[in-house]
Amino acid sequence: MKSKEWMEKKISDYKRFIMTLLILISYLYIGTLISIFEYHTTIHYFLYPVIGAGLIYAFLLIKKIKKLQHILTSE
Repeated sequence: MKSKEWMEKKISDYKRFIMTLLILISYLYIGTLISIFEYHTTIHYFLYPVIGAGLIYAFLLIKKIKKLQHILTSE
């Protein structure tokens, strides 16, 4: 029983972290748009890999949540 509760808490923690990560990525993307159109700088070249890495990590965490939910429902 405790493992089931632990897994449910872990899933909810992952969901909160994914939402926080996606909010951070959206702020970074808005920052790239501002740097391109308002300030005409090249900082967006450094932010694009960070945004890409964050999206990949969010996708991997979503896959991990799906796997944990499948394990939880099979028990």
